[in-house]
Amino acid sequence: MQTFRLFEILPLWIIYLGIVLLIIGAIRSGIYVAKRRQKRFGKEEDAPINTIVGATLGLLAFILAFTFGMTTSRYDARKHFLLDEVNAIHTAWLRAGLIPEPHRTEVKELLNGYVDLRIQLAKREITLAAAIGGSEMIQQQIWDHTVALVDLDHRNGSIVTLFTNSVNHLFEIQTKRISVALIDRIPGLIWTALFVLIVLAMFEVGFLIGRMERTTWLLILALSMAITAVIQIIVDLDTSKGSINVNQQAMFDLKEKIK
Repeated sequence: MQTFRLFEILPLWIIYLGIVLLIIGAIRSGIYVAKRRQKRFGKEEDAPINTIVGATLGLLAFILAFTFGMTTSRYDARKHFLLDEVNAIHTAWLRAGLIPEPHRTEVKELLNGYVDLRIQLAKREITLAAAIGGSEMIQQQIWDHTVALVDLDHRNGSIVTLFTNSVNHLFEIQTKRISVALIDRIPGLIWTALFVLIVLAMFEVGFLIGRMERTTWLLILALSMAITAVIQIIVDLDTSKGSINVNQQAMFDLKEKIK
């Protein structure tokens, strides 16, 4: 099952507001049912209800922690692969200085454009799809130069081998970055389980609150906003479209080195 497409379409503030309203609605429903049962059956024992509510909240806390752990591990992987790509580009650029002309100058210009695409993406000047498409075109051109070098009759075969290895490693890093950014996302089944547990847990909390004489809506709003804040961080990390993004300074520094 794919990840929720709504998280890709809607802005984060609408997602936040929608989740807050969902939680408040579930709590209000629980309060309503509790009030109706009190009028019909009178006061009931609290111990079984407290046990059920505690168990459901424990399950909710577990799946929140599990989901948060998935997103933070992906975030760490994205940072790791960014540094790997910076090193791979720099290595390929340095080894390109060892190959004969005209391949040397042309490959360095292609690698320079390769870095420019990543900087434009970091500045949100182009879309991710455009960056991937442009990178694949540059990769094909670099590979054409690599094939031409292999076909040459020259004495420095070891240098060509080093350059070829660096080019292959550069291509592998992009595949890993695409996989982490677009494929290895939180599955839709986990999102469904999370929201089902949220609705059930908040309904039970509302049922418990409804058995009291007074309902403090200010605390209910605070609870809703606190839970939503955690989910918002998870959504932000999973979609990479908000304020929590990998620092691209290493790529900017690389641009200055190879300028």
